[in-house]
Amino acid sequence: MPWGGSLTAHRAGHMSHKVLFEGEEGSPDNYLYVLANEGSDYYSPRHRHAWDQVRLCLEGSVPIGRDLKVGAGEVGYFPEGVHYGPQEGGPDRIVLLLQIGGASGLGYLSPAQLEEGRRRLLEEGVFEQGVFRRRSGEGKRNEDAYEAIWRVMTGHPLAYPTARYRSPIVIRPDGFLWHERAGEPGARHKLLGTFAERGLSLELAAIDAGSTYTARACSALRFFFVRAGEGECGGEPFEPSTAFRLVCGEAMSIRANTPTELFAISVSPLPGPAVVSLT
Repeated sequence: MPWGGSLTAHRAGHMSHKVLFEGEEGSPDNYLYVLANEGSDYYSPRHRHAWDQVRLCLEGSVPIGRDLKVGAGEVGYFPEGVHYGPQEGGPDRIVLLLQIGGASGLGYLSPAQLEEGRRRLLEEGVFEQGVFRRRSGEGKRNEDAYEAIWRVMTGHPLAYPTARYRSPIVIRPDGFLWHERAGEPGARHKLLGTFAERGLSLELAAIDAGSTYTARACSALRFFFVRAGEGECGGEPFEPSTAFRLVCGEAMSIRANTPTELFAISVSPLPGPAVVSLT
């Protein structure tokens, strides 16, 4: 896939994306699963989300605060409502990124909604260093760019959920032990973390050449990313950087032709009706 344009044009600096999978616009369960190519000049001020975010740093490192980063091979979990940043400096980096509506049910604006909101706001001001600076119209004179877009797209200010954690969680997978998968010789896994309220689970899987890993049917939405290896999945070949998605109730068998490593994210569906009113 070619690199596309930035899906975060309301922030500052270089950013390009490859869109892997998208959810349903307007749903509290809406999501965006992408590869992000972030330049060292990318800047985002200290802020927080009204949704959950998972990042796997593939190359370089991601600065997420004055003295905190997500290094290559590390995983960052950014729960809704938790402040982090500013994001500035550091090297160029490649990041696998999932953004999905959080347990609060506030939902997640799609790239199309973000761009529409940004276009509307450009009639009333400018975006500078991740902040919307108003020159005309009604509203705050200076406002976080995402909050300004949320306001114009939903018709009301962004009321963040109460943070359940003090800070983002940075996971170092090398510190976890591999465990054999029952009934599947040559397949192992590392459970990196589970976060109950959103039903989020993060895992690594390793498959020896000639062995098979089975993702059995369950009620979760699941995303897989091939960090290394080649083989077949559902009758289709895969190679490094291939992405798979399983919707609720789907199963999948992955056979490795060469030693393979997968990064897996599972997310349970939110309870209640999937309705969010956006204008």
